[in-house]
Amino acid sequence: MKVPAAAAALSLSGLVAGNPVELTERQSCPNVYVFGARETTAPVGYGTSQGLVNQVVAAYPGAGSEAISYPACGGQSSCGGISYDNSASQGTAAVVRAVTSYNQRCPNTQIVLIGYSQGGQIMDNALCGGAGATLTGAALNAVKAAIFLGDPHYRVGLPYNVGTCQAQGFAARPAGFVCSPASSDRLKSYCDSTDPYCCTGNDANSHQQYVNKYGSQALAFIKSKLSSTGGGNPVTSSVAPPAQTSAPPAQTSAPPNNGGGSGCSVVRWAQCGGQGWTGCTVCASGSTCQAANQWYSQCL
Repeated sequence: MKVPAAAAALSLSGLVAGNPVELTERQSCPNVYVFGARETTAPVGYGTSQGLVNQVVAAYPGAGSEAISYPACGGQSSCGGISYDNSASQGTAAVVRAVTSYNQRCPNTQIVLIGYSQGGQIMDNALCGGAGATLTGAALNAVKAAIFLGDPHYRVGLPYNVGTCQAQGFAARPAGFVCSPASSDRLKSYCDSTDPYCCTGNDANSHQQYVNKYGSQALAFIKSKLSSTGGGNPVTSSVAPPAQTSAPPAQTSAPPNNGGGSGCSVVRWAQCGGQGWTGCTVCASGSTCQAANQWYSQCL
């Protein structure tokens, strides 16, 4: 039986309109997309990198962001007992996969990487080598700026260093290290002398302050590396983009300096102790202060 052309057209339009998956797959790529990676033992999401991720997204209307999914562990039972080296290795591979996949879907989008502590280390690895595969080709070229905050790979003398540290982190790059395959002019690594993780200090609280202290400076650097004309081209993807990972708001400032006295309370996930800690040690109802290591305890 011959179907009238008008009826066929109506039938086809009904199928298209009724196929939300196909419509979802047709996405509009933003000019800027930010990947953030959390520090060791931080809950799933962006961790302390959240503050700078938010600043970049706010500076570029329509920009998107995504948290790298990896263990972020250092042997603690709270994150499955995965060793630090194993976690960092998995994290490095996760960065390479996530950035490469996104670049394939949105080849003109400019990508920014922001990593905190172990999160900085895995992004450092993905760009500069040292732990398996690195970003290459178009995906590497799409990364216009990368910020490492409290990165244990820190070593004094590297051309992209910022801060007061004149030593090195506990997982320092070797003497004479040269970043490859990424260009070092796209990187900034922030570390202060008081930090016990990226340097040789003994103030664990200073490790959590890089967004507060250097956030504006880091944002200015990122802006200097991004073009106002990149991205924005709609493409059709064979798969839907990955779901955004939400996270509790990051604690971006130190708790009140009132020790364990009455009236103070530390929100869940924030720091509550550790050697040298002078802030509040009382966790809000529903959480307890648990030690991650000698220098850092948090409300969990």
